[in-house]
Amino acid sequence: MAVTSPIFRVFDYAKTVGFYIDWLGFQIDFIHQFEPEAPRYLQISMRDLVFHLSEHHGDGVPGGRAFIRDFKGVREYHASLMAKKYKYNRPALEIPFWDDDSLQFIVDDPFGNRIAFTEQVNV
Repeated sequence: MAVTSPIFRVFDYAKTVGFYIDWLGFQIDFIHQFEPEAPRYLQISMRDLVFHLSEHHGDGVPGGRAFIRDFKGVREYHASLMAKKYKYNRPALEIPFWDDDSLQFIVDDPFGNRIAFTEQVNV
């Protein structure tokens, strides 16, 4: 089975950790950095999701998107995020216009990247 992992451009390590690790609950799998002042490249994961986050200029531009379908337990995950009271993002859990049998919420990271977590709930 082939696996796709988005590469999101990020600019600030502390904001990256605050959003992806502290709030969304990903873990850092590895960090690559040539020297202390060089840009970082991270791999993060949660469940079966794997994202790459890069401070490197050539690794993308802000405004990337990831659509996650079949994210099991989207309602519970959304509730856990809301309980953390992250002040920069309070996404609504909604029925998307394209599928009345799904629930979805969308988060925007501090760098303009967007992630949609979606689950089909009325199958």
